[in-house]
Amino acid sequence: MSWKHHLDKVGVVGSFIAAACCLGLPAVLSIVAAIGLGFIINDAILLPLMIVFLVVALIGLLFGYRVHRRPGPLAIDVVSAVAIYFFIFVRTVSLAAHLAITGLIVASVLNIMLRRKCAPACKSS
Repeated sequence: MSWKHHLDKVGVVGSFIAAACCLGLPAVLSIVAAIGLGFIINDAILLPLMIVFLVVALIGLLFGYRVHRRPGPLAIDVVSAVAIYFFIFVRTVSLAAHLAITGLIVASVLNIMLRRKCAPACKSS
């Protein structure tokens, strides 16, 4: 299995951690501080970090799209990524940000399911 199959997962996990830090989730903040990464709990660092992870998730889902040719996960990812950015950095609405993070996770899970469903019939990229 190539690295292309894991980009969406890495992007989602990284985006979740960055979003959780921005939203001030105590468990995530404690873990980040405990492992010595407390310096990243700063919006000046979290903003570019989140953008990078959202782009990584998008690229991973693009690779998935090339395999299964279903636009659903890609569309959910784009809408969720824009919503995450907006509801965390433009106008902070915690509930909407959490829903957008959930959408990002749903897109990744859907992508994984479609890849597995397609695996016998489609050639992997």
